[in-house]
Amino acid sequence: MRYELHDSRVLTWSLEAHVTTHCNLRCVQCCPLSPHLPAWAVAPAALGEDLRKLARVLKPNIFKLTGGEPFLHPDLPAVLDTVRASGISEQVSITTNGFLAQSAPDAVYERLDRMTLSVYTSAPLPERSITRITERCERHGVHLTVKHIDAFQRITPDAPLTSDADVQDVFAKCWLKQRCHLVYRGRFFTCTRPPHVATVLAAEHPHLPALAEADGLPLDSPDLLSRLLGYLERDTPLATCRHCLGSSGPWEPHAQLPRARATS
Repeated sequence: MRYELHDSRVLTWSLEAHVTTHCNLRCVQCCPLSPHLPAWAVAPAALGEDLRKLARVLKPNIFKLTGGEPFLHPDLPAVLDTVRASGISEQVSITTNGFLAQSAPDAVYERLDRMTLSVYTSAPLPERSITRITERCERHGVHLTVKHIDAFQRITPDAPLTSDADVQDVFAKCWLKQRCHLVYRGRFFTCTRPPHVATVLAAEHPHLPALAEADGLPLDSPDLLSRLLGYLERDTPLATCRHCLGSSGPWEPHAQLPRARATS
């Protein structure tokens, strides 16, 4: 894929930030691997610094706050103010499972343009909650998209892919590299997987390289614009692709992982 420039900024469909890594659900095959990650929430100032650097060379059509579950962030209005101040995008959206969105303060809705509500058959959001969220979005002029999801695509293989041809095929067919660009901890990623796969698989694969460093573009890179273009338009797979099925995995019924039992 080739990208266009406007005023020395690369035009893209979207950019997202994981404002939390943890979630109140435990979806099997969660793309950002939230059920397996420690709790973490982005510091608004740190995100703002990353976005100011990126806004000089990148112009996404929409900026998405994702997670984890973003409504678990302790100060979501401050995060939204930071995003607005960066000038990264005119459209700001949030993706949520809805369980906490219904009771979020008005200050969140006042700062949003869009909300994507993912309703899972494995953890159904009550209709009264959907109605409540719909009413609040209408009151604050937030465009709401409700997605009813009854299946997930297997994205993490049982073992690393051994064939270079298979890795190349996964990368070539994957739509995540165009639609799921991510800014996370001082780096830009062409998809949401590299920052977290090594964290989850490190115990099982102790010699796994630091995939976030291997596959992420540092925002302090000299000549960031040309390096960003080269990174986005690359034809070679990421190191993470060896540990991912991308959009090539089989579809299965949506399900939740069991809750971990507390140990005394």
